[in-house]
Amino acid sequence: MNWYSFEPADTLFFRGAEPMNIGENHTATANFPPPARTLEGALRTTILKQNEIPIDQYYANNIEKELLNMIGPADQEAGFSVTGPLFELDDIIYVPAPYSWFFDKDANEQETVNVYKSYRLNSPLVQAASKNIFWAKGEKGELETLGGKWISLPDLYSQNNIVSRKEIHDFYNVENRTGIALDSNRSVRTHHLYSFSHARLNKNVTLIFGVDKNLPISDNGVLNLGAEQRFGLYSKIPNINFNKGSSGFFMFVSQTAGTEQANESVVATGKIQYLGGWDMKKGFHKPMLGFFPPGSVFTKKLNDNFIEI
Repeated sequence: MNWYSFEPADTLFFRGAEPMNIGENHTATANFPPPARTLEGALRTTILKQNEIPIDQYYANNIEKELLNMIGPADQEAGFSVTGPLFELDDIIYVPAPYSWFFDKDANEQETVNVYKSYRLNSPLVQAASKNIFWAKGEKGELETLGGKWISLPDLYSQNNIVSRKEIHDFYNVENRTGIALDSNRSVRTHHLYSFSHARLNKNVTLIFGVDKNLPISDNGVLNLGAEQRFGLYSKIPNINFNKGSSGFFMFVSQTAGTEQANESVVATGKIQYLGGWDMKKGFHKPMLGFFPPGSVFTKKLNDNFIEI
């Protein structure tokens, strides 16, 4: 795994999946941090730029075979995968908290909480029923999932069940931007404005992501990421090591596609996220797909990027 940091030059904007129809909805929702597949697309573009490959040549698959296998044809998935993005705040890496970890609901206002981890309940009755039952028990009563929060990488593997959690707004602020609308000829559309929610990283915060292949790009450079021509500087950084847990549960710190295998092995998850995107080659929308949010937990290691917690 090759790891990179990314520092945006300004704000970042990643549109949600909701449509924006003239006269109905002139406000676009934001999706932050960006999905891994958005980073994959940005890296594919960077590879083409740095290797001086014309886009029409790439669309025609008229490039070196080894390179095509690595980045994938334009109408297919990338030949590499991205892990993350994660946040780095004051030199500490933060990862999505597992949805199979819980804390006392009455501690909702506390930054440091006691965590109760789910485990597989193995009893003769369960085994006779041939079903997996998972159990988490607290000390004070009602529990709430830690999923959707962020914890430090050391806390993910700490033997101490007391962890410090971060909210997503601890890493960035939202700035509302209003702009003009354009027609198909890139001319201003009269009497139409649109509002967008941009994300600005807080002080001392950077995005971190990993790539499972040695990409043919420089160790430092410019990465165009997201809508409205947003960009920033990326830099290769030392490898980030995830320890191996022993719970028998597996988590991916990025979104997980809702495949049949994932659906059958999911243990704990949050609200399903639906993503589409824009197919540059076809000039049309990609089909909508459902994804489990980062921090979802499974009984199987669905690919090499899953970690045992």
